[in-house]
Amino acid sequence: MKVKICGLKTLEAARAAERAGADFLGFILWPESRRFVSASQAANMIRALSGTARVVGVVVDQPVGTVAALARRCRFDVIQLHGHEPPEYAERLRDSADVRIIKAFRWRDDFSVEAANEYPADYILLDTFKKGMAGGTGEAFLWREAAEDVRKLNKPLLLAGGISEGNAKEAARTLAPFALDVSGSLEENGEKSPAKIRSFMRAINEMRNEGST
Repeated sequence: MKVKICGLKTLEAARAAERAGADFLGFILWPESRRFVSASQAANMIRALSGTARVVGVVVDQPVGTVAALARRCRFDVIQLHGHEPPEYAERLRDSADVRIIKAFRWRDDFSVEAANEYPADYILLDTFKKGMAGGTGEAFLWREAAEDVRKLNKPLLLAGGISEGNAKEAARTLAPFALDVSGSLEENGEKSPAKIRSFMRAINEMRNEGST
């Protein structure tokens, strides 16, 4: 099982995540997020990393041309669409930027397995539904209730929403995701804690060694 650490705002935290073995590093380029970073900030951090992890730009209902330009400027490997972007949006983005695509869905917000499977994305991310929020709720949804839907997905699943060191093993056993997407549980006073990042990744590596993931 892989790990995506999202909402990185500082080079110190991004380096800690990369060195600890995170597989994906997420940078949020949506101005309404409290974890927002500008394109310049993201580009500068990415240039200073070693390149062992894939870098992900998270956007919400932003114009395709804007996102394609962000992808090229920041050298993102992956773009995460976390809004209500229709399938044709993803197709246009693929045509204009050489990136993989994560499409986020919120479970129980009229979630449709068929729509997720048909969406032209490389990965599907399932997050917690909370009215008025695009994501970042810090709350887990009902994994056992979602398990039947998850088994029907034909794309790799990234599981988000309230993931922490304390429930990572349960998440892995219940839904067997391709990757865990973790953010809020690794923060102190609203900022990513390198110590918490290292602790989380140690727990994941122990799970891997035990054969739990």
